[in-house]
Amino acid sequence: MDTKEIEELSGEVKKFINQETNSSKKISNLENIVGKMKSNIEEIQIHNCPSKETKSAFNNFVRSGVANELITKSLSGDNGEAGVAITPTLSKKIIDSVYSKSIMRNIASVETISSRALDILSEDGKFASGWVAETAARAETDTSKLEKKTIFAHEIYAQPKATQTLLNDAEINIERWLVERLSDSFTRLENQAFINGDGNNKPTGLLRNNKVGVIDAGTEVTTEMLLEMINAVKENYRENISFLMNRNTLSKIQSLKDDTGRFIWQQSLSDSLNQTIFGVPVHVCAEMPNIGADSLSIAIGDFKAAYKIVDRAGINILRDPYTDKPFVRFYAVKRVGGDVVDSKAIKFAKFSV
Repeated sequence: MDTKEIEELSGEVKKFINQETNSSKKISNLENIVGKMKSNIEEIQIHNCPSKETKSAFNNFVRSGVANELITKSLSGDNGEAGVAITPTLSKKIIDSVYSKSIMRNIASVETISSRALDILSEDGKFASGWVAETAARAETDTSKLEKKTIFAHEIYAQPKATQTLLNDAEINIERWLVERLSDSFTRLENQAFINGDGNNKPTGLLRNNKVGVIDAGTEVTTEMLLEMINAVKENYRENISFLMNRNTLSKIQSLKDDTGRFIWQQSLSDSLNQTIFGVPVHVCAEMPNIGADSLSIAIGDFKAAYKIVDRAGINILRDPYTDKPFVRFYAVKRVGGDVVDSKAIKFAKFSV
């Protein structure tokens, strides 16, 4: 039950209060509406807010490996994998932590699915349209061509480990420990794949799409080349464009000036992470390549329109106290995919050093 449905039910309550004249009928109708709201609210709590018993059961599983009946019924994965599903609250904490550390997740479009893949239909823009008089016959128009792209959610895993002594320490916040270890590992692998992934059991990276337009940047960064990149982006994407590069490339731009002697790179006085080039926002991503021979070191465009990240809901974890004694390993699995869905929304600068 979402916010809109709750508002609609609230509207029904107000309508009955204002319109019903029969007191017994009014009370009966109100009881039905309140009962419906209560059942839906309870459903939200069951799915999004695990009970204290569920949370405690998961902590016991992590610390001691005891998988009781509550773990089996409430947390078991539904995909046939070994291990148990991480509680929704903890899973959200991990995903939120990954978001905060991932540039691509912050600038691209992200979709959560429950299946193994997401199908996307895109068209070439030549949809039927034309001018015509009010009573004139409609001439035949071009039909847009639909292209189907499937983005699979690939398996990504992490294996943090700890001693049983650490796990037995009641003062250790085991949830925080898991969130930090898993989010760090997932973020590092995802960032590499979203930029350079070859699509083989991993996302297809931004730089691996051969349909994206490329601008010849020569051997070094210049103000003229950067202006050419900005103007190369089509008008319908211009509102949300930004630059993407690594810090080494940005350092070569920070000293450049325009014809009036002003630095083209500007940094916000209130937010050190907010920076622009010719007024266009800049995002720094360590996985982007340094300037070199045939390197695609600078990208510009509307990345939210250009790149789609697909998350499959849920994270599963398997406790392994045997493989690496005296350590306990936690084999955690999540599924994520990614690919360019609109190559016209971005441009690359290709260097020839």
